[in-house]
Amino acid sequence: MDDADFFQAGCTYQRRRWFFQCLAVAPNPFNKEIRAVGFLYRLGEPATATQLDADDWEYADWAPVSNDQP
Repeated sequence: MDDADFFQAGCTYQRRRWFFQCLAVAPNPFNKEIRAVGFLYRLGEPATATQLDADDWEYADWAPVSNDQP
């Protein structure tokens, strides 16, 4: 996983207090840019469905974590 070049479906990532549970990776139907779709949340707070793109991956320092996270 350390050599991944983008979010991977079925994996959870952490950036500071934020977590992103990636459910799918697919192209945006309008511009074909690859997007990671999943839930963005902080522990103990409600999750929000969202999508992240290549800039989020490259510049936001997301790191994979154990999928045991809630």
